[in-house]
Order: sequence, then structure tokens, then C-alpha cells
Amino acid sequence: MEPFMDAYLSIDRRQRGWITEKDLENYVQRNKLDPSMITRWNELFDAEGTGRITLEKFCEVLGLKLADIEKRREEQGPAALHPDITVIWTNMALTDQIILGDETIHEFKSISAEEDLTRLSESLKSFADVQLGGVWQVVIVDGSYWTTQTFLPNMAFQFELYGRAYLFWQTAEDEPNIIKA
Repeated sequence: MEPFMDAYLSIDRRQRGWITEKDLENYVQRNKLDPSMITRWNELFDAEGTGRITLEKFCEVLGLKLADIEKRREEQGPAALHPDITVIWTNMALTDQIILGDETIHEFKSISAEEDLTRLSESLKSFADVQLGGVWQVVIVDGSYWTTQTFLPNMAFQFELYGRAYLFWQTAEDEPNIIKA
């Protein structure tokens, strides 16, 4: 059961007690796994089609106790940022910093030219919107910068990675309704 527990804990990095199909898709893509894992997990752990796999249902299906999962989480030790990331400034939970930092590293590997930085910024914003909820702003900076920004409490993170600064901050909890004329 340990591989299942490790996978669930890796997917539920924010320790919400539930994961979504999008979380599964990201995990499968990041770890280069067979995409059929998504269907199998949904069939096993979300037979009702709620769109979420709860920790309780996960444990029930596998015959685990919640205490088993918590023990496994403790055995894995405290989470840490990737060693290539240098924090410039943060007002964010470490688990969320790790999520954004890991995704930035993952996405950075897919760019090959300076022009790809726009796509990288768009991709990181989309990821933050989906994974952390709300509306996010993402800035990638070469060189010095000064900023004054408004953000939701505990939802701002600035770090240096591979010679560039990455700035993330959440400005709203919900996607705004834009009326198109």
C-alpha cells in the first residue's frame, strides 16, 4: 500500500484531504506515468463521480486508517523548496511555495528561447489559478525590480531561479465575471 500512499501524498501536497482529476493529470504528466492511472483512480476512489477523491474514501477503498496516512506523511519528513530556489520574499505557506517552485522548474525545462518566457508566464499563471484557486499575477524578471503590490493574505511569493526572479501573487479569490460586449 505504500506506493499508493506515497502517490496520494505527492498529489495532495497542500494537505487538503482531497484531490481532483486535474491534480491527478498534473501528477501523471510530471512523473511521466501511464495516463490510464487517472481513469483507474477515478473508478476506484470516485465511483460516484463527484470530481474529488477524498482522503477518507481513499483510505476506505484500500482498507487504510487515516492514522496510517498521517504516519506516512511524518515519515516523509518536512517538505522543502528545491535547492535551486532562493526566496526573495514570501507571505505564503511553505506547501504552496513548493507547489509554485516545483511547477516553475518543471515548466522552465520546456522553454528553449527568450520568446518562450511569455508562454512560461501564461502557463504558470494558469497553473496557479487552477491549483491554488483564485486569480493570480505572474511576473518573470531579468535584472533588478522594485514592486508595490496588493495581494490576498498569505498569497505572495517571490524567488530567484536560474538567474531570473519569479513573482507570484493572488489578487482575487474568484475569477471575475467579464461581460463581453
